[in-house]
Amino acid sequence: MKGSVVLAAVVVVSALIQALTVVGDPVPTSSLGFAGLVAASAAALVLALWITASTALDVVDGNALGALSRAWRRPRVLVWCVVLTLVAVALAVLFPLLPVIVILVALLILPAAVDRQRHPFRAASATVRRSPGRCAVAAVVTILAYVLAWVVALVLGFFVTGILAAFVTWLWFGANAAALLVYWSRLYRRAGSDQTRGDDTPALGAESAAGA
Repeated sequence: MKGSVVLAAVVVVSALIQALTVVGDPVPTSSLGFAGLVAASAAALVLALWITASTALDVVDGNALGALSRAWRRPRVLVWCVVLTLVAVALAVLFPLLPVIVILVALLILPAAVDRQRHPFRAASATVRRSPGRCAVAAVVTILAYVLAWVVALVLGFFVTGILAAFVTWLWFGANAAALLVYWSRLYRRAGSDQTRGDDTPALGAESAAGA
């Protein structure tokens, strides 16, 4: 499947699963059934993030053919997605706007993790160091997208209800996440290309897309 098709499919399927978890308007309880719904929602979120992050870099590399199968061969990216999601949820409990910090970190390190960098944080730091202006602009765009996403979600909550509201909300969140991951993956690759042009050293992310 081509990368754009994979991204669209992941967004739609993930939104559908999230919508199905609110069928019947379940009330938060300590029951096994509700715990199962929460687990299904969390699993769908993490899996969607994993495949989207992997496919985003393939799209940037122009190597979209087979993007879905390559995503399953990048288990370390899944681990990063689980950890980042748990941290984001923990911060959201403290204050709704705090997860944007984790989102920025995730957008920086996930392309490096997908690229099989041994030290994603170090690779992310290199991206910022080599393209500080572009990273600053990307950070502002991300923060604005995060705020806008929640405003749209709140508006939808007023005018649309039930399973349809959940589906449209998660569709909007997923589309934003896919667009941002492609944006930051392109920034990651561009930083590596700039470094190569500058001093003839290997670019950031030496692994070729074909061998990913």
